[in-house]
Amino acid sequence: MLKVFTPNCCKNEQRYILDIILGEFLGLNFEFVKHDELNIKITRSGDDGCLTLNAEFFHKAELAWLKPESMPVLPLLNWKPHEDGIQATLIEQSIPVLYGQPGLVKTDKHWHLNIDIFGSIFFMLSRYEELVTTDRDDHERFPAWASVAYKANFLDRPIVNEYLEILWSCIHSIWPDLERKEYKAKNFITCDVDLPFNPSLYDFKKMIFQAGRQVLIEYAPHKALSTLFKFVGNKIGFSFKDEFRENISWMMDINEKVGNKIAFYFITHKTSYLDSNENFDELKIRKLFKEIHQRGHEIGLHPGYNCYNDQANFKKTVEVLRRVLKEEEIKQDILGGRMHFLRWDNSKTPQLFEDNGFVYDSTLMYSDKIGFRCGTSYEFTMYDLINRKAFKLKQRPLIAMECSVIASRYEGLGYTKESMMRFNKIKKRSHTYNGTFTLLWHNNHFTNMKDKIFYEELIN
Repeated sequence: MLKVFTPNCCKNEQRYILDIILGEFLGLNFEFVKHDELNIKITRSGDDGCLTLNAEFFHKAELAWLKPESMPVLPLLNWKPHEDGIQATLIEQSIPVLYGQPGLVKTDKHWHLNIDIFGSIFFMLSRYEELVTTDRDDHERFPAWASVAYKANFLDRPIVNEYLEILWSCIHSIWPDLERKEYKAKNFITCDVDLPFNPSLYDFKKMIFQAGRQVLIEYAPHKALSTLFKFVGNKIGFSFKDEFRENISWMMDINEKVGNKIAFYFITHKTSYLDSNENFDELKIRKLFKEIHQRGHEIGLHPGYNCYNDQANFKKTVEVLRRVLKEEEIKQDILGGRMHFLRWDNSKTPQLFEDNGFVYDSTLMYSDKIGFRCGTSYEFTMYDLINRKAFKLKQRPLIAMECSVIASRYEGLGYTKESMMRFNKIKKRSHTYNGTFTLLWHNNHFTNMKDKIFYEELIN
């Protein structure tokens, strides 16, 4: 068994990140021991091998918890591990150093890493910077452009996994008989069901808005006439195909062909004009829930716009979902969700999920940029930076959302070859470390055949 000696600072944080890295990620058994030295030291009973690591973040954080003085200093230094004999799979030969210094020092069986791997990974997984940096966008979200990852140009890299490979290379070189936990690359396909049904078929104001958009923005008066015709037809008793609803069944059809299960997240309580206003006691929504469940897919929660920092709204949203699931006799082993508009307050939102009995959240991606907000595509136990202890709640990091790449308000790549290459690059990097490529595609975002072509390629 490994023994890990830690300095006398940020004890809870060090214990948490050791449990994540050595336990959850690598699957190693270890004993936690305190010592009076400045570095983190790893040894094993019965031999004289030793690995020490810089612990700069924890020393900084001990003196300035959640203060700017504890942040990484930009511009970051860079290090090429292969020049020091480390054989590790990295996205690029050079890797940014968040805390500590570049370099590896070897003396017989004592190896010392100048880089602070444990502190750097804690910084990324805990989203520490989001409670230090005050920049927010128009929806009160921490934006990609404010992050260290964006400023230092590594948002497209799963840097936590790269650090993990460096650490494992050192551990395995000193103790070659140790074996690590194995991961398998996979896809986690999700859908935020903002609009389970097309409101322009049932609501006069929404119909006018949709028709006006089709004329003034899409320059497609024939579409506007079709929208008007379908609305009137529905009102006088005819039944027209609802594309938004049909898309949900289609998504299940093609995912089932490749063995995927989809997680569908629903807004069950309206908190803003930006939320849908579905009645979850209506037959059509109950039938949709039954179809999803009977086909083996997952039903989860998409708390509305004003839920991310509001206990009452969040609780009401959960109560509606749980009531509907109970009344329809739908039983699921786990309950997960994702915040609407990806709104997230690191001091409040994870606590709301935890308090309401959720197993996981899958919110953490930037709306304006796809990539690795948490530095990894691995699921991991989250950390409470306010009460300074581990949550039970798991994070399944969101990696890519369709509109983040396609929409002009975000990356703006549209339906181009460059856009598809962008999706595939991030997907490939998720799978490089046998991680999970978590994709969000809305059921109301199949506006043309290119949407379906993109989607079918990405779910495979």
